[in-house]
This record gives sequence, structure tokens and C-alpha cells, in this order.
Amino acid sequence: MIATASHPERLRAAAGEPDRAAEALSALLIGGRNPAATARAAGITIAEEYTVVALAITISRPPDHADLDGVARLQRTVIRTCGPGTLPLVGVGGGTVLVPADEAEDDVPSGLMEHLRRTARAPVTAVAVPSLIDSIPRTTHLAHELLDIACRLHYRPRLYRFEDLTLEYQLTRPGAATEYLSRIVDPITDHPELMRTLRQHIGNNFHRQQTARALNIHSNTVDYRLRRVKELTGLDPSRLADLWHLQSALVVHAYRNAHP
Repeated sequence: MIATASHPERLRAAAGEPDRAAEALSALLIGGRNPAATARAAGITIAEEYTVVALAITISRPPDHADLDGVARLQRTVIRTCGPGTLPLVGVGGGTVLVPADEAEDDVPSGLMEHLRRTARAPVTAVAVPSLIDSIPRTTHLAHELLDIACRLHYRPRLYRFEDLTLEYQLTRPGAATEYLSRIVDPITDHPELMRTLRQHIGNNFHRQQTARALNIHSNTVDYRLRRVKELTGLDPSRLADLWHLQSALVVHAYRNAHP
């Protein structure tokens, strides 16, 4: 999450500039501070409810000074797409956007992701979570936790909702169950072909022919590898109950071994 601005003078000075004022208000709300004075000075109405949108932009090179123009373009894209009451706090790698609940029929306009992708010229992943104004700091933390999960698990760039990631969120919380799940796939972590086949098989909704084509191997090889998974883990990928544990274990393993 982008750090909250810490100097009230700077926030007041920003009030006269629309882009900076929106950024300052976003920082105040995310930091749990009272934005009333800055909002009045900037002529921006504070809503009672917002959708908190956590953004990650996959940049291919380190940022430089020229990217400041890119940040301004991103902010303008967000406000133009979501409405004038929207409060973006973004940088070259992403950030947080607060979309007022009364600015659009949809809490997040359908065109936002495509507009951001075109502006950034890079893949964009986002997570949207609705929030009352008093809950924005907590909701922002949750939205960025969910975004981190989607990015660590290499989910395709798109807009996700909390309900899209509830299973992954629960599986990645610390606890005895997570520790148990993390050990399930230990016997096959030194066999990348087994890990890859198991992931592909689950991703293909357990269609062995599709898995074989995706991996460019014979379907009999798929069967052999899944039998090896059963032998090494004690769990049978052809049994629904065992497959549930294996799928959950893969999520935990991928999350723990991915770069934050």
C-alpha cells in the first residue's frame, strides 16, 4: 500500500490543485484521518461509502523521473473513468483508488481496467472491496492483502472481488491447518514434472486429454504422473476429497514460495 502523506501543510497546499487534492484526500482517508477541511478547500464531496480498489501494475523496468508524467496520466484516467469524486493514490507500480459508491451504477466502471492497461502500457491486476468511510483503513489493508495473493499466485491480470479470493485468503492465513497443508506436497516438490502436471490437471478441470495437450505429453504419461503423486503424498488425485487437499496444498505452497 502507498504510504500515507504525513505533513498537513503539504496536504493543505495540494487542495488548490485537483489532482493533488484528490491524492491528499485519499491519503487522509486511508490513514484514518479526518479529511473534512481538505475536502472543503478542494471543493470535493466526501461520500459515506467507497469501493476500495487496490492496484498492481506490472512494470518491466525500474521507474525514473520521466514516469512522473505517467503517474499523472494514470490519475487522470482513473478520475475520467470513475467520476470526479474518485480519489486515486497511485504510483508507477500501482496504488489505491477510492471510488464513491454514488458515482456510478457499478461500483467499479467496467472500462477501468482496460483504460488503465492502455495508459500504463502494462498488465494491471486489481482487487475491489466495498467499504463504509470509517472502515477504509481496514478495508484498504484487506484489499492489498488480497491483491498480494492474486499476484503471488500469478493469477491473470483482471479485476477481482473479495468473493473471488476468499478460499485463497483463508488458506494463506497462519495457523495449524496452513502448516498441515504446506507439508502435503513436500514429497513432490523435488519432482517439478509432478507439480506441473498436478497444477495443469486441476486447472483443466481434471480432463486428462487437455492436460496431455497442454504439457505436450501422452495421456498415459499424465496417468502415470498422477499415480506417482498418489504414491508419494498418499493422496489420490482421482478422489474428490483427496483432490481438495491437494489443490489447497498447492495454493499454500505457491503463496509461500512466491516473492511478496
